[in-house]
Amino acid sequence: MSGVIAMELGAHEVKLVESDANRLTKHAAVLLKDAGFIDGMPTSALTAGMRSAMELAGCTAEGAFVAIPDIDVAIRDFPLPAIPGKDLSRAVMYEARRLVPIRPSDVYYAWHATPTSFGHAVYLVAARRNMIDAIALAVSAVGLRLERMDLKPLALARGAGAHDGLVLEWGLAEATLVLMVQGRPRFFRTLLLDAPPEDSEAQLDELALSFDALLKFIRSAEPDVTIGPTTPLFIGGRFALVDQGTERARQRFDFAVQQPVAPAGCPPGFPWQAHVASLGLLRTRAWRSRLTPLEGGDLRAAA
Repeated sequence: MSGVIAMELGAHEVKLVESDANRLTKHAAVLLKDAGFIDGMPTSALTAGMRSAMELAGCTAEGAFVAIPDIDVAIRDFPLPAIPGKDLSRAVMYEARRLVPIRPSDVYYAWHATPTSFGHAVYLVAARRNMIDAIALAVSAVGLRLERMDLKPLALARGAGAHDGLVLEWGLAEATLVLMVQGRPRFFRTLLLDAPPEDSEAQLDELALSFDALLKFIRSAEPDVTIGPTTPLFIGGRFALVDQGTERARQRFDFAVQQPVAPAGCPPGFPWQAHVASLGLLRTRAWRSRLTPLEGGDLRAAA
């Protein structure tokens, strides 16, 4: 067997693509019958949804890259002065313990540091160990080998190729909004949609109202960021699948609405717009510590 499955896990849906030799070959999206996560922990409905999506797509790959929802995670974006490389990890972990109010023994950390004029800009994710371990077990239960794990909003921004601006993905039962500033996620939120998937107009109305409410919050929480009609808004998900989805987005959102660029290795007719986060999973990013537990305890796979 060859190839890899890139899978997005949500509270009410599971989506995946299979890639072989950098070519997208299969895809599926399923709506979960019950909540996929309760109090941050994966449920049997999530495992059933993963299995159904794999069967629907006819997947044969055994390796899995997985995007998880932003539940029970803490994000910190902080500067560090110029530090010798051999001391950088210790300095990051010191700040992580100080800034994240969770016992270090209860979390997995993942971080990367970008060189700057003042030293380093550090982006750190802390996720509860019991949640990550339970997700790893669920992935293993459907016969997959977990190779990489990331937060869905971060994978979504990477898949959209958004350096600055907003990213909005409209799914079957939820939507995710990400604000990117100079290549760094400054805000993200996933919303559950109450309207049924078959009523796309009602879902779009609900999404537009929620978007406006979140935008007001972002403008108050991030006063140094200018957001206006010229701000790029990258759209994904159902916008590409419903009738005149892009034009309807331009009517609802007063921004520079655009679709992400189609990925290389995408066959004609492949609905890649519905799987932007999965595409982001397939694009690697160098992290200095890892979220994903492997056999052997604290060893990590790529995050």
